Amino acid sequence: MGYAQLVSEELPEPWHDTGSELDLAAASVRADRADTQAMVEALAMRLEEALPRIATVKRRRVGGFRSKRSEVERIAVELGDERFELAASAGSAQCLRTKVVRGIALKREEVPIDAWVRELVDAVVADAAVGERARSVLEGLVL
Repeated sequence: MGYAQLVSEELPEPWHDTGSELDLAAASVRADRADTQAMVEALAMRLEEALPRIATVKRRRVGGFRSKRSEVERIAVELGDERFELAASAGSAQCLRTKVVRGIALKREEVPIDAWVRELVDAVVADAAVGERARSVLEGLVL
């Protein structure tokens, strides 16, 4: 058995892990600050793929009436009592993190985009861990 085969069998594939996918998106945010709109598009696509039930992406048409081209206008992700929002316009992005309790926004804070992505990744990973623990406890009750 060769080294490459041994390593590939022992190590999990990182691209199947939601946290790893979002970490890659965070890395691309840091590496790609010059082109904000392209970065926002890539982040929106990654979030739609990784978190289809909790990530909402709103797009607007650009280029005229018959144009099929669109760009990301807003990204929103709701995780428990936190809401992460990114509003993109004219090559810039405004990122907000909001504390929500019973549907009421208690604290809204604007954060830099790299911190926003990092905090979003941390919240998604924490939420997935809680969900996994709850699932295993419920399976223990049923079985």
